[in-house]
Amino acid sequence: MLRNKISVDKLSRLRLTKNILVAWLLLTTSVLANTTAHSAWFERLIPQGETYTVREIDRDLAFVIDGFIYDARTSCFLVVGDRVIFFEGRHGIDYRATIYDLDSRERCNLLLRGRLYE
Repeated sequence: MLRNKISVDKLSRLRLTKNILVAWLLLTTSVLANTTAHSAWFERLIPQGETYTVREIDRDLAFVIDGFIYDARTSCFLVVGDRVIFFEGRHGIDYRATIYDLDSRERCNLLLRGRLYE
């Protein structure tokens, strides 16, 4: 009788563990799907012509973003071709700016150096 009770306890623990694992997998999947949907929703809110492209990079210290050179105030891990929006400041106008990289979903603080071809 005692041996049977131990087997039933082990079986119920295994079922509980399986149920927890399945619940965790479902939750993880829904979060990942929700993040992708949120990203697409967010990008639709950006007005037409308000996204800019990183054209050149110099050792993660300087960046050319659509004709203007910016120096990094903090670590920026931008890649050529990344699409960015100006979160704070205006492109080519404000000396200090914070951009948001739509591809990596990271912010970066920049200082405007000037036009690429002056």
